[in-house]
Amino acid sequence: MSGKKPEYKQIVFAPTAKKQFLNLDKSIQIRIKAGIQRLAIVPPQGDISKLKNRNGQYRLRIGNWRIIFRLKDVIEIVAILPRGQAYK
Repeated sequence: MSGKKPEYKQIVFAPTAKKQFLNLDKSIQIRIKAGIQRLAIVPPQGDISKLKNRNGQYRLRIGNWRIIFRLKDVIEIVAILPRGQAYK
C-alpha cells in the first residue's frame, strides 16, 4: 500500500432531494445512502453516467432508483427519483 489516504468531497442535498430521501422506505434509504457515500470518494465510484442536455448533471443508478447530482467543489444531490420519473 502507498499509505496515501483517499480524498473525499463534501456532499450537500438540495432541499427537494432531502425531502425525497426522507420520504423513502428505510431499506431503500440505507441502499441510497451507501451509494451516495461512494460518490464522495475521489474519483467517485458506482454506476455513474453524464446526462445529456442537462448542464453538468450526472446520475448514479442504484437498482430502480436514480440519484441526479452535480460535481463541483462539493457534490450536490439534486434529486432522488424512481427510474421512470428521473429523466422527464
